[in-house]
Amino acid sequence: MRIPEGWLRVEPRFARVLAVQGDATADGRPLAAGETLPGGARLRTGAEAFVTLLMPDDSRLTVQPGSLARLDKVQGFRGFDGQDTRVYLERGRLETVVTAQRGPAARYQVRTPTAVVGVRGTAFRVGSDVAAGSAQAEVTGGEVRMNSLGAGPATALPAGFGVVARAGAPIPVPRPLLAAPRLDGVPAVLERVAIQLPFAAVEGALRYRAQLARDEAFNEVVADGVFDASPARFAGLPDGDYWLRVRAIDDAGLEGLDASRPVALRARPEPPRSAVPNAARLSWQPVPEAAGYRVQVSRDAAFGDLAGEWDSATPAVDTGLPPGAYFWRVATLRGDGRRGPWGDAQPLAVRQAPGPVSLNVYNSRLRFAWPAGPGGRIYEFQLARDASFAEPLISQRIGEPALTVPAPGAGRYALRVRALDADGVASQWSAVQTLSHHFVLPWSLSAPAVPGP
Repeated sequence: MRIPEGWLRVEPRFARVLAVQGDATADGRPLAAGETLPGGARLRTGAEAFVTLLMPDDSRLTVQPGSLARLDKVQGFRGFDGQDTRVYLERGRLETVVTAQRGPAARYQVRTPTAVVGVRGTAFRVGSDVAAGSAQAEVTGGEVRMNSLGAGPATALPAGFGVVARAGAPIPVPRPLLAAPRLDGVPAVLERVAIQLPFAAVEGALRYRAQLARDEAFNEVVADGVFDASPARFAGLPDGDYWLRVRAIDDAGLEGLDASRPVALRARPEPPRSAVPNAARLSWQPVPEAAGYRVQVSRDAAFGDLAGEWDSATPAVDTGLPPGAYFWRVATLRGDGRRGPWGDAQPLAVRQAPGPVSLNVYNSRLRFAWPAGPGGRIYEFQLARDASFAEPLISQRIGEPALTVPAPGAGRYALRVRALDADGVASQWSAVQTLSHHFVLPWSLSAPAVPGP
C-alpha cells in the first residue's frame, strides 16, 4: 500500500549545536553549544567562525566561515522512520556527513541559489558563490545527485569527484578531486606559538586549505586558512592536542581529498629571548612564569655533539667553555621540572683570551703590554684591589695591546684583560695576574693565575 507523502503527519524536530567557534549567530543572536534549533533558523558565521549541528538522525552539518544558511526543514513523520532535512545555503560553504536515510519519506537536501544536492547517506561539501552565480559540490564518500535549477536532469556525483555548476546551465561532467597532500613533514609536537605546518605540493593545485580541530571528526574546528603554498601558518592557539587536515584546491576552485593527522601544541612557557653572548657567559631575558632555565651548548647545529648542559635558576650561566665555535639554546623549566620548548639555536664563538701581560716601569708610570690578536680587535683592561674586580680602579677599552697608566700607591693589585672582536663578541678574561709594590721594593708582576671564567 502506498500512502502519499502529503498525508503523513509531520513532527517538528530540532538540530542541536554540537560545537561553535567564533562569531556565529542564529536569527541574529549568538549561538552556544548544546542549544537546539528548529526548522527555519537562519545561521550566519563570521570570517573565522564555525558551527557544527547534530541532526536528529546523527547526521552532522558544519557551516564554514563567512557563510549564510537556513534550516528550511528539520522534521520527521509520525509512525515512520527517517527524517526530512532541507538546508538552504545562500552563500559560503558547508560540510556534511549524512547518516543513511531510511523510511519512505526520508531525504537530506542542500539547496543553493544555483543548484540542489540530494543524498540518502554520504559525506560531501557544498559551496555557493552568489556573485559568480555558481555552486560547487565535492563528494568524499558515497554518492550525491545534483540538479541545476531550471536546467536539465540530475547528475550523479560519486565519491572522489566534484563539479562547479553555473546558473541556468546543465551540470558539467564531474571532474576528479585532487589527491590528498602528504603530511610527512609535520612534526608530532609543535613548540612555537606561531605554528608552521609543512605539506607536500599536489600536482594541479593552485592553493591549499588547512584546518585545525580539537577532534578527529572535525566537529570542533578552531582554525581555517587558505594558503598559496606550504607551510600553513596559524598563531594564537592554546597548548593542547589537535587534528590537522589539509586539502588541495584546483583551478576551478574545487577542494580535493583530505589528508589528516594528529598534532600536539606544547609552546608554553615560551622560550626566552637570547642576549648577545659575552664570551662563555650566556644570558637571556627572564620569563616571569618560568621556574628555571636549561641551557645546552653543542659543537653542531643539530645538538648531537653536546659540549655541556646547565640548569639555572637565573637568566644567565657561565659555561667555562674552552675557545671554539659552538651553538647554544635555552628553554624554560616548568614548576614540575619539565622542560618547555627550546628557543632557536644561536651561534656561539668563545674567543681565545689574550696572552699574559708584561710590565715596564719608567718615570712613575706603568706600561702593560700583551700579545696582539687578529686585526681589528679592541681590548678591555681592568685593574682592581682584589680579584673580584667588583670596583675596578681602572677599566678602559683601547685599540692596541698596551696601556700606560700612572703608578698607583704601594700595595697589591689584580689585573686582567680581554679582547673584543669587531662583531662585538668578547673573549674570556685572561688569567688574573697580581701586581705588587712596596716602598723599598720595585714593582713586580706575577705569572698568570689559574684562568677564571
